[in-house]
Amino acid sequence: MRIDDVLIRYGQVARSKVKKIVKQGRVTVDGKVIAMVNYQVDSNLNEVKLDGQHLTFPAHQYLMLNKAIRTLSANRDKQLPVVFDGLSQEVDRDSLYIIGRLDFLSQGLMLITDNGKLGRNLLKPEAHVKKVYAVETKEALSTDAVDKFASGLVIDGHVQLAPAQLVLTSPHSAIVTISEGKNRQIRKMFLSIGVLVTQLVRKEIGPIQLDEALAPGEYRRLTQSEIKALSIYFN
Repeated sequence: MRIDDVLIRYGQVARSKVKKIVKQGRVTVDGKVIAMVNYQVDSNLNEVKLDGQHLTFPAHQYLMLNKAIRTLSANRDKQLPVVFDGLSQEVDRDSLYIIGRLDFLSQGLMLITDNGKLGRNLLKPEAHVKKVYAVETKEALSTDAVDKFASGLVIDGHVQLAPAQLVLTSPHSAIVTISEGKNRQIRKMFLSIGVLVTQLVRKEIGPIQLDEALAPGEYRRLTQSEIKALSIYFN
């Protein structure tokens, strides 16, 4: 949440006076004076004070979900199951959205939050946030594939991709690390070298790793240490 919104909604500060109050150095976050009215804060991690008095405001929601195959990366659908179906009633779904969608037949790590700034920062191309996938294939993989991925593949006939890391774990399985997020990118990368992906599981997004204790379709809230690891993308 922006610091000006916190001041207005939870500090009873008039909108017309917010800039002046911040400029006067009357607002601190974790003991440090804040000079920007658009500074992002999160009560999961930050202590906000106005004139030395603590301000209480709602915490953002951060969920880790292990997406199951044959579910849509959506909050609702008239015909097909969606990832939001598995969320309990205690979760406020109206303000939540998905960071990093997966296609219908893929599974694995998905982040769900109401922190819009985090979502935008994680997904913008210039952030180069790494994403790691475990892949199984129909055709056998050769060492040539490693070099092709490292050189940067072309998909959809003309879309040039950035170099990616491919680590072979068996003739029919590999770990792929990319820093982009184009539609069905991993599957298209393998198809460009004549290989069909039969299973695709996302294991990591940035600093967050999939909790292997989560069965497909299950979720949990992020720990404070995980939220802190993501905090570099808050502002």
